[in-house]
Amino acid sequence: MFRLNHEQLLKGVNLSFQRYLSRQVKWDRRLIGLFGAKGVGKTTLLLQHIKSTYGDSHEALYLPLDNIWFQERHMLSETVRRFHEKGGRHLFLDNVHRYGNWIQAIERLHDDYPDMQIVFAAPSLVEGEKMEPSLGGKGDWYTLHTMSFREYLSYEGALDLKPIPLDELLLHHAEVTQQVMDEINIVPIFRNYLEHGCYPFYWEDPDAFNFRLQDLVRDSVDVDLPAIRQMNNAMSRKMKQLLIQLAKEAPEFPRMQVLTSKYEMDNTQIHKLLDYIKEIGVLRILQVRKEDGGLTRSYRSFLANTNLMASLFREMERIYLGETFFVDQMSNCGTVELLHNGDYRVNGKYTFVIGDPLMDYERIKNVENTFAAIHGQPKSVGNKIPIWALGLCY
Repeated sequence: MFRLNHEQLLKGVNLSFQRYLSRQVKWDRRLIGLFGAKGVGKTTLLLQHIKSTYGDSHEALYLPLDNIWFQERHMLSETVRRFHEKGGRHLFLDNVHRYGNWIQAIERLHDDYPDMQIVFAAPSLVEGEKMEPSLGGKGDWYTLHTMSFREYLSYEGALDLKPIPLDELLLHHAEVTQQVMDEINIVPIFRNYLEHGCYPFYWEDPDAFNFRLQDLVRDSVDVDLPAIRQMNNAMSRKMKQLLIQLAKEAPEFPRMQVLTSKYEMDNTQIHKLLDYIKEIGVLRILQVRKEDGGLTRSYRSFLANTNLMASLFREMERIYLGETFFVDQMSNCGTVELLHNGDYRVNGKYTFVIGDPLMDYERIKNVENTFAAIHGQPKSVGNKIPIWALGLCY
């Protein structure tokens, strides 16, 4: 049954476009874990690697552990045993978080079959568990992010560019942006990316994209999260209410006193819910840093990407749209800190002001390693960079 499912899935796999992570994974390692938010393309990444590397060979097998058959005790161990006896040496396990005690199950398979490679995929909300002592030092772990603007350009057939590391991009941003604009009209393509370019499944059914994206959010909250975290119905209900409130009020973030009073929970409980919200990959929450580098008690929240903004809230304020794009792209390839004056620091080195062409950027004109990322500016001028250029880094 699983072999037939494996073969049918491979028939529908297209190899013409592959995500950035496919070139970064060390596919020869015995144990590999792939993590990422729901809908970013983990399953496709697994199937593309199987098809391109093993073709029709029976040495590889794809098993989705959310299949109802694996709810029966010993079904996984029995399936793997038969696969190994028939010469199977490369096992690909998808949605492992839906399988009870998945960490222990993978550890057992890893120990029982020393000549077999195991690659598994799971949502980002279980990523923290991968470092448990049982698995921590045994494999390589990777995170698949949503599609970058650079990937979107390639997928759409508009322009093929290699990833440009941030250090290199900031050093040569004038030349890079001019090269891109000489090749294509960037404005409509960037607008389309902001609306629907983050998730590869858009092209499967464009008309249903917004509904499917909303379903992914709902499944992350109602299905994936309860499978991992111990939550009673009351806590689950409060978490959904809090998520909706924060999404509606973003980027403003309510005071903790307001949240503890409204949801009748203490600070520890509220922070636990906030951790859950961040884990499912729907919101990013940044804590503001003081001038001396310490953390304040103030926060700002951002939807994880601009597609979620477009899907959940049709009206998108221009500056916040730019900030959301910036935080998303930079967080996916580095670290982002929110400073007390509203600026952002990336990788502990570069400072960015996010805005539009009408803002005054005189205060950063001659400041080293400081840039303006501008939504709506056609080309680089001095240290002012079109914000879309920051989507070329991965």
